[in-house]
Amino acid sequence: MTTTQMSPRAGPALVTGAATALYYATPDFIASRTARGWAKAGLMAINLAAALPDLRAARAAVREQLAQAAEAGSGQWWQSIGPRQKVAASGSVAAVVVGAVGLGLVAERWVFSRGQARAATGVRLPHTRAALGYGLLAAGFKLLPTPPEPRLPIGP
Repeated sequence: MTTTQMSPRAGPALVTGAATALYYATPDFIASRTARGWAKAGLMAINLAAALPDLRAARAAVREQLAQAAEAGSGQWWQSIGPRQKVAASGSVAAVVVGAVGLGLVAERWVFSRGQARAATGVRLPHTRAALGYGLLAAGFKLLPTPPEPRLPIGP
């Protein structure tokens, strides 16, 4: 008797793919905008739960790197830069975060409007067809091998 073992990444990938597909398909099944918002919030919580093991592993790796840098005495880089560099670095991080959120909102609206345009032409389940593709993409990205640990730019 042969047993096959599932990859530890397969379960989270399936959850991520299914939750992503359901997220984008909600306009086809939930008419109320409020109810759709609550459903999407729940699906996002499911996606976050599926990502927790990876997030915890990344956090542990960063903490380990920071501890090693502190032991080596090279963890003082933030204190070694001037106030202008701190403002520039903080502003750059803020700009990236704001840009990512804005891009996400624009993409969400585009995806929804494309589905609505298909609905206007009489296509059945206009959001679901694309949602299945997004779910497959999300699951595929979750199955990609973990890249090597990045090294923080700490030290001289």
